[in-house]
Amino acid sequence: MEKKIYTALGLMSGTSLDGVDVAVIETDGEEVFAFGQSGCLDFDEEIVALKLAVKAALEWKFSGPPPNSLQAGSEFTDAKHIQAIEELFQEHTGLKEDVDVIGYHGQTVYHLPPQGGVKGQTLQLGSGQSLAANFGIPCVYDFRSDDVRAGGQGAPLAPIYHQALCRYSNLFGRVAVVNIGGVSNVTLVDGEKPLIATDCGPGNGPLNSWMELKGVGSYDKDGRLSWAGDVDLDRVNRWLERDFFKRPIPRSADRYDFDVLPDMRDMSIENGAATLASFCAHAIARDMKKYNPETIVVCGGGRHNPAIMGMLDMHTNGKVLKAEDVGWDGDALEAQAFAYLAVRKLRDLPISFPGTTGVAMPMTGGVIVKP
Repeated sequence: MEKKIYTALGLMSGTSLDGVDVAVIETDGEEVFAFGQSGCLDFDEEIVALKLAVKAALEWKFSGPPPNSLQAGSEFTDAKHIQAIEELFQEHTGLKEDVDVIGYHGQTVYHLPPQGGVKGQTLQLGSGQSLAANFGIPCVYDFRSDDVRAGGQGAPLAPIYHQALCRYSNLFGRVAVVNIGGVSNVTLVDGEKPLIATDCGPGNGPLNSWMELKGVGSYDKDGRLSWAGDVDLDRVNRWLERDFFKRPIPRSADRYDFDVLPDMRDMSIENGAATLASFCAHAIARDMKKYNPETIVVCGGGRHNPAIMGMLDMHTNGKVLKAEDVGWDGDALEAQAFAYLAVRKLRDLPISFPGTTGVAMPMTGGVIVKP
């Protein structure tokens, strides 16, 4: 029987808290056949409820009854994701009737990885039922919890999509797909060999926080400040001695695992930005060194920072490329991944693996809700 090709819509709101990405792909949950429409809804200054939810989650840490602000944050998350989809449907007439399933990641507000034999916990705000009811389309959400309950890290989840993309673009040999969002992660693809993936360390998160702290915006546009400063390598090396970097691969991180700003009070804006960019690049390079990839494809917001890209090129042996250089959309890729994972859930195919999250055996994940 011929496999069904789904038109799937995926959503991603990363730990950078900058907006919602939405993207459509055509896939059977194994191969990628076509990339469809995509868009982005910026949060601008409207995220008070979300920031309060993040702050409350960091203080709560799954101890006692959940704070009320989490419900408010979840409602905000649903509303913004619904708005992002509505805007895409308005822009592309007839698209709504084509979409078979929605993959809804939600908003991660707290992620506690397993340690010392104790299972981790993870919290993504957002209800798939809200989206399914609003659009009359089945929705898959809460992708991480099953893996975490089974003893896995719950992250990263995009590696199986990265492998499919490499097949789509005929990328051969040892390929590293690096995503630099609030946290950085890498997938090591070597043909059809078992996937290896891990969170590497900080992405744009600490640098964005530094920009906000200094009152110069929400991120380092075009890496201007990162390029202008001098790296304090002693500080970077000290940060790389933190407990996270001593954990075995695969490991997962929360954006706030890398809150090094209290150690930067004496730094200028430029030197601080350069040092945080170096911290990001060094952490990624360390995790790739053992595998010595021939090609390094960078997606996520970090690829727009020439300082991070230049430092990554400096500290690795492979050819460093942007996602667009191999025909991918680096901004939409994470949203596309959750469209792909939603179809895999519908087909009961695994989305996490021993080499990507540390789970004991390949397993599927997510909750399916119908309108």
